[in-house]
Amino acid sequence: MKKCPLLAAALVALAACALSAADSTLASLPWIGDGQPDRNGADWYDEDPAPEFRAVFTLPEGVREAKVQFACAGFASLRVGNEMLMSADGLDTLWTPYDKTVYAKTFTVKVPSPTAEVVVRLGNGFYNLLPLRFWGGKSFRNVLSHGRPCFKLAIDGVAKPLEWKWRKTNVVRNSVYLGTEIDATRAEDAEWKPAAAVTGPKGTIRPWPDAHMRADGVHAGTASWLKEGEVQVVDFGVNASGVPDFIFRGAARGTRIEIVYGERLNADGSVNVLTQTAGQVKRGNGGPGAPHVASQRDVYICGGRGATALPSNVERFSPPFTWHIFRYAEIRGAKHLLGTGDASRTVRSMLSLKEKAPAAKAFKTENKYLAAIHEMCRRTFQANMIGGVQSDCPGRERLGYGGDIVSTYEAYMLNWDMRAIYLKVLQDFADEAADDGWLTETAPYVGIGDKGFGKRAGPISWALAVPELIDGLLRHYNETKALDYYPVCTRYVRQVAAKFPDGLIPKCIGDHEALQRAPNAMTATAHWYRFVMLTAGFAKRMGRLDDATEFAMLAAKIKAAFVAKYVKDGIVANGTQSAQAIGLYLGLVPPAQVSAAERRLIAALHEKGYGPTTGIFSTRYMLMYLSEHGKQDIAEKIVLHKGFPGWLHMLDRGATTLWETWKESDNIYSNCHPMFGSVDEWILRFGK
Repeated sequence: MKKCPLLAAALVALAACALSAADSTLASLPWIGDGQPDRNGADWYDEDPAPEFRAVFTLPEGVREAKVQFACAGFASLRVGNEMLMSADGLDTLWTPYDKTVYAKTFTVKVPSPTAEVVVRLGNGFYNLLPLRFWGGKSFRNVLSHGRPCFKLAIDGVAKPLEWKWRKTNVVRNSVYLGTEIDATRAEDAEWKPAAAVTGPKGTIRPWPDAHMRADGVHAGTASWLKEGEVQVVDFGVNASGVPDFIFRGAARGTRIEIVYGERLNADGSVNVLTQTAGQVKRGNGGPGAPHVASQRDVYICGGRGATALPSNVERFSPPFTWHIFRYAEIRGAKHLLGTGDASRTVRSMLSLKEKAPAAKAFKTENKYLAAIHEMCRRTFQANMIGGVQSDCPGRERLGYGGDIVSTYEAYMLNWDMRAIYLKVLQDFADEAADDGWLTETAPYVGIGDKGFGKRAGPISWALAVPELIDGLLRHYNETKALDYYPVCTRYVRQVAAKFPDGLIPKCIGDHEALQRAPNAMTATAHWYRFVMLTAGFAKRMGRLDDATEFAMLAAKIKAAFVAKYVKDGIVANGTQSAQAIGLYLGLVPPAQVSAAERRLIAALHEKGYGPTTGIFSTRYMLMYLSEHGKQDIAEKIVLHKGFPGWLHMLDRGATTLWETWKESDNIYSNCHPMFGSVDEWILRFGK
């Protein structure tokens, strides 16, 4: 890969020359779409059938193998000849800042005859995102590049431009957040209309990362009646992200079946939708046209006939262009349609080709509690890697928050080969920083910048994801491509240093979800120091000695300011587990005070019976620091603490994925959130 000049202000050059080896033939082709008008208000929620596109091509005489290049904005399935190259559910695609980067995938396919057809189906995905007002006020669509889904496709050796036709399908609605509706009473349109050359996204087309979406297992569901003859509830045994696959028997034509998904059950046995409701829209606050409660649900209107290869009274429903996070599904209107074992689900996750990392392969334990926590963490991690974005939760937000990456990237890397995916994540953050240099809270950026520095800038602890990932890629894989993102760090460091010349950062979200939290400004300044130290290390490794000296001096200034304001006699700020762990792990306690600081941390733990009161960052820091400094027994007491708060408490309460908070939630907070999964790093490194 060609390297760009490593200039602090050269993010435009980085975008232009890094990772841009996709075939120029594809880049020169027009985007193909249905040419229908974009929708941006209440009409977005009206019926809008997903389009299907078709073209016929002829290979040169004697050639029976085709090289196909494909890029899309939105979700897409792709078939060439008889071979399905991208799955029917459309989830084999990557979400990116589309006006900066679009990825192109290359396939080699055998074609049995000289003339064959190529078929593309498009779903809205994150490109044609719904205008839902998250939390009652924020529409991601107002910030994200968006439009109707579209694609580009090139076939090597086919000189004549493909003539694309399109038609409407019976997928009458599809939303990545709300679900899909299929009306099987409608035949696919018989008339194929000319497709349109559309504007499409502006992003540079880059080669697809060396990663793929794969099925990770099928979970059979057990169905039981909630209301005889009308409502059934299916329990799939574990909470996970997935695409459901239902079999309905004996349905009359036009029967409307609604399926509602949730992580928990209500007291009456119905499905609780409130922990994964999109944007906390639960009281009609989602804007014009939005549902009163933005829960995850699918609708299937039965055709009254069985699909091919199934008995005539059987229909199968697996919704394309969406996924859900759920353990339970409530099926309304089915009427004796489901029997035990009829429902199943395929769980899909975005992982790199080499699934298990050495640490995961070598991990063995006879401790049933550690084994259970490890499995709970892995299931949570996998549920949050769809679309090449490491998300905070796979339900109500599905966003690439930097803070969750900071706390868990080591655990992910110890479980899987994350090289390709994390290079893609770095590109996402670089794309979002390209214009003004500020690192955003999420990548892709959706307009959230809580406790940031204004405009697009996110909080500094979330921006830390960029140098942490560079460092992790270098340590785990010696992946020097990560250093192509060094200019992102240097530009950001110089901007922050100019804004806060005294070395102290006054605000941040802080140690999110700690029960006893370190001061937010303290956490911000500690992470500012970490950011600068990592950047100085990159500069030294690259031989950029002037930069290394500049950043080392800045780091020393930040540390001196931190110690003067927050450290006294070994007490860091308010002396909580959170504060002590942050100060100790990040090396911000002077050597003469380390012993006192450790004693204070242990005392804070003893006061709580060794139950963790730490948050998103300090949980990891506390466990790592204790085990790395000869206090493995104390770290083990924390991990195996029984009762609230702790991981065993989650398991005792029936959790199969990690909660977003130490305290159980049946209303607001996700029941599948990775940040407390930092414990899996400790398990894989120190667990026995």
